[in-house]
Amino acid sequence: MKKHLLIASIALTGLLKSNAQSFQVLDTTGASGGTGSVAQHTYNFTVDTSASGDFQFNLKNTTSSSISIKVKKRVISNSGSDVITFCLGSNCYASTTTLSPAVPISANSFLSGGFLTDFTATNVPNTASVVYTVFNSATPSDSISTTINYNVTATTGIKQFANNYSISNIAPNPASSFVSVTYDLNNVNLPASVKIYNMLGALVKTVPLETYTNNTKIDINSLEEGIYVYSVVVGGKAIKTSRLVVAR
Repeated sequence: MKKHLLIASIALTGLLKSNAQSFQVLDTTGASGGTGSVAQHTYNFTVDTSASGDFQFNLKNTTSSSISIKVKKRVISNSGSDVITFCLGSNCYASTTTLSPAVPISANSFLSGGFLTDFTATNVPNTASVVYTVFNSATPSDSISTTINYNVTATTGIKQFANNYSISNIAPNPASSFVSVTYDLNNVNLPASVKIYNMLGALVKTVPLETYTNNTKIDINSLEEGIYVYSVVVGGKAIKTSRLVVAR
């Protein structure tokens, strides 16, 4: 997925450490040679202080039978006490969760909602590293692991007003036809918009934010039911990223 908060330096250092036979973990960024390619063993990201963002994987059952998948999170280091969470399918878990419940994937199908890793940085430059292992709950050795390294740094430009802006979550959520977002960008003279992506990483809607402060209503009637990721983007960088569920 084209995430703006994760200012990319992606280490293309080989494929994921994989013993998997029943499923694939697929990259949505294009870092592996194109969206839908097998994901990498290691990812390195630089993240602004006080920023948050996520990194999306797709999970595909490659067998002719239904399987159930779990995700295990192991934080190797976190010098800044950043918030590290993940979502599997339609469920997201607290930072204290290290093992997800089992989630089924139908035969020869993708998991709806995929596997999303989320990182919220503190306002202090630091580093963090986390290993995620996706495995078949019936056969734990049928697994794939990847390491994500974060380098939290203070940057200029948009981060100069990071502690002063105010952006609400999109509401209602889930939603069927319209959502709203309330924001105050502290009179920053930069182009701003809300961008909505589907779970394959494709941009499906962009709504310009015409003023510094407003409550903007967004028409989502054209979006199919499902899970999306939205970002509030200011000056080319996402300053807020979260999930939107469309249900009718």
